[in-house]
Amino acid sequence: MRTLIYGAVFALSAAVLVPAVHASTRTGAENFPHIDSSVQFPETKARIVRHTFRLKIPQGSRAISQLKISVPGGLTVRDDISISDDSGRKTDTKVSVNSNQVILTFSQPLSPETTIKITINKVIISGVSNAWMYQVAAKFAGDDADIPLGMARVRSYQ
Repeated sequence: MRTLIYGAVFALSAAVLVPAVHASTRTGAENFPHIDSSVQFPETKARIVRHTFRLKIPQGSRAISQLKISVPGGLTVRDDISISDDSGRKTDTKVSVNSNQVILTFSQPLSPETTIKITINKVIISGVSNAWMYQVAAKFAGDDADIPLGMARVRSYQ
């Protein structure tokens, strides 16, 4: 009985002394634009829906002049897209849509410390998925290269 108690005390002591795993962001990632959230309305498996996601441009980032959004297979998107800032003001944007890509060109580059909401209205769903993945890339002011910002994952629920 004594060895059982000593064994238990030793095991608990060893478990307490093991450090917890700590995760942190990459160095410099806090200054890079990123997708903050995304949502589908209605959240059910409707045929025509609205996909909305927010892009955060943190302090220390460079201004964004253009966004390219790749539309996943199984979705059809039209040019019924609205872009607004945190206060709900519409952002002056030229919208260009081809079969699988949306290009948003801003009349004035989006400055750091800005969050915009991109609403893609009347998205027609012809495929089957519980999560649609839009790839988002940006052109920074003064550059010609497209820099990937990440994925906007829009989930649908039954």
